[in-house]
Amino acid sequence: MEEKYGISTKRFMLEELAKKFAASPDFMITNYKGLSSLDMETLRKELGKSRSRYTVVKNSIVKRVFEKSDLKGIDELVKGETGVGFLGDAIGASKTFVDFSKKHSSLKLKAAFIDGKIESLDRIKHLAALPPKEVLLSLVISHIKSPITGFVGVLSGCLRKLVYAINEIKKKKEGGKENG
Repeated sequence: MEEKYGISTKRFMLEELAKKFAASPDFMITNYKGLSSLDMETLRKELGKSRSRYTVVKNSIVKRVFEKSDLKGIDELVKGETGVGFLGDAIGASKTFVDFSKKHSSLKLKAAFIDGKIESLDRIKHLAALPPKEVLLSLVISHIKSPITGFVGVLSGCLRKLVYAINEIKKKKEGGKENG
């Protein structure tokens, strides 16, 4: 006997959603009630810049994925019209979600799951306030480079003083030969 279409569809959705969670362990849970399809497309396009994706999910399916993945506590947040943002770059995606929710009050950020921990809305806003990844990396590199640059400056100063001392000795010897 063939499996009913509805059951096979739900099984397929469960498998696909489980694959997405496995591929992107960092994610954000939102409520999108009131967003138009144009707003959703705009959000998806903005999230694409940070290698992130946004998917509307069926609550019962996402709760089953959480049960199978042992993600306890986060399933309580899955109520109403739920969307999941799969984060490529957590900081960039947080910025996008926070900025978008300021412009579109219909998008409600609930929580995020980043680096194996449930993060609150305050933490998401804190991440969104951080400078971009490239700026953070350049700050780290400049701080690493700073002591080396200072050391090179000290060494070049020593060499410069040595050259000045040698030139002065040379001038004195040349001056002594002319007088003598």
